[in-house]
Amino acid sequence: MRIFVVDDDPSARMIARFQIEPLALEVREFADGASCLAALNAAPDIVILDVEMPGIDGISVCRAIRAELGAEAGSAAQIIFTSAHDDLETRLKAYDAGGNDYIVKPYDEEELARKVGVASRAVQGARAANGQAQFAQQAAFTAMSSMAEMGVTQDFFRASFNCRTAQELSQAICAALGRYGLEGLIELRDEEQQHDYSKHGACSELETSLLRHASGLERIFQFRDRLAINYPHLSLLISKLPLDDPEHMGRLRDHLAVLAEGAEARFVAMSHESRRLVQAEKIMAASEDLRATLAEIAWHQEAHRAEVLCIANDQMELLTHAFVDLGLTARQEESLVALSQRGIDRIAQLQDYSIALSQRLQSVCDRLKG
Repeated sequence: MRIFVVDDDPSARMIARFQIEPLALEVREFADGASCLAALNAAPDIVILDVEMPGIDGISVCRAIRAELGAEAGSAAQIIFTSAHDDLETRLKAYDAGGNDYIVKPYDEEELARKVGVASRAVQGARAANGQAQFAQQAAFTAMSSMAEMGVTQDFFRASFNCRTAQELSQAICAALGRYGLEGLIELRDEEQQHDYSKHGACSELETSLLRHASGLERIFQFRDRLAINYPHLSLLISKLPLDDPEHMGRLRDHLAVLAEGAEARFVAMSHESRRLVQAEKIMAASEDLRATLAEIAWHQEAHRAEVLCIANDQMELLTHAFVDLGLTARQEESLVALSQRGIDRIAQLQDYSIALSQRLQSVCDRLKG
């Protein structure tokens, strides 16, 4: 606590110092208002101010203190007027100027110490309230900043759902980093190849070498203003972290870790979708080949069926003509014709089974295509 004693009477200043000395306050004395105002950069907590002084009177000094220290500091500073006048008009002037208390001279031996103690507690209460207000304001600002930063991550997640290639996903990551005021290099890797990107597009040889080195570090590794985040299919090398604001940097680390985990999950999902698409294309190609093969088989079956029927008819006709030369009985001729007919019927049954099998294969082909 710093206290100013402003009085043109040296004995009054001495008595005031003697009475407040037990309170262990830092006391400074001033013989006039001008010297007090010149020392306001020391920011007094309590001012014991005489009303009647040559030059600048106490009322004017009080107004100048309130104007100089400003609303916030002035409201915390306590000004105690001292005067030999106990009239209402002087008290009202002191109140209107911004005074906090008023003591009539000569005052009681313990009165000033008691008044200074009250003012000291008021200053401490104002400081505590101001500190709580600043803490609440800072907490609110931090919460709003965190929500805004979280919104960047949420926007990235929404954008990533529409990404279909590694390049599109990398562009979405770079856009999110840019909104954080950061820059970064991205590596996405699958079983077949590695994809390296920066905000300018493909990485340079040096940037690629930095990514290869970063991918061998821990899951999250920070070196000065650079941060490396590694997952099985993704590595991020981020630069320009705000080292001058540790709290902001800590929040960014958390948001970036979540962003990287989401990007990893999306890239894995994209890889699975790509493989499923390739499988579907291969199934479609195989189904089309099978359809064409079945159509060819059906054509050949129909041709063979017609040819077999033609051959069977020719054989039956030849057999009938041969009966004349063989000299067979009617019973023997009927028996040979029946044997031949059974053979022809058996061949027709086999052809029908082959056609039925082709139709089943065609049904399978239609289901594959579906």
